[in-house]
Amino acid sequence: MAFPSKEKGRGVFAALKASGWESVRLVLSQYWVRLIGLNLLYLLRCLPVITIPAATCGLHRVILNMVRETRYEGVFHGFFAEFRTHFLKRTVFGLLLLLAPVSIACYPIIFGMEGSAVVITTTISVLLYFCITKYFYPLLVLLDVDIWANFKNACIMAVVEWRTTLQLLITAGLLDLMLLLFTYQALPFYIIILCAFNCLLGCSFVNQPFEKYFGSKTASEK
Repeated sequence: MAFPSKEKGRGVFAALKASGWESVRLVLSQYWVRLIGLNLLYLLRCLPVITIPAATCGLHRVILNMVRETRYEGVFHGFFAEFRTHFLKRTVFGLLLLLAPVSIACYPIIFGMEGSAVVITTTISVLLYFCITKYFYPLLVLLDVDIWANFKNACIMAVVEWRTTLQLLITAGLLDLMLLLFTYQALPFYIIILCAFNCLLGCSFVNQPFEKYFGSKTASEK
């Protein structure tokens, strides 16, 4: 992995005793009002579509502050500070990454394949996108290294930390199933907190792997 020479934020990799579901419970109990405001802010900043990558970085910064309890800043300050950081580079890379599953899914159609081939290709590409981005966006926020190095780290960690990746997949699958079964009842939940909650799940589960690989690095002011 491409380890950074420095990190962003004083003590940004300080260990958090709670992890996984316990971390989710603690953050929800302490910051549920902020999570609602953060979720609405994220949805508003995603409306132009091209700002989705930058908004996702802002969302992860605020959530990671809550999960790791290392940097104390307001929701708006943290969100927009990260939103503006390397805006153009992250936007281009993030949009290309977002379009990758769609592009891959089109290959069977281009080569005249139909039915199951399209479904299988689409499913695999979406799962790969999910697994990689669950590590990629937190790494963008936490590590002051090149975006390609962060992408490589994310790909490696998605494989090496397969247990964490499997937990993320199972959790996301169960959440999607609940939303599918209770679509109308879940609509208010989606608008109010779902995006922030989904980000919280990811950050809580990947926190320990991040601490294991990057916890001993030198911290510096952002």
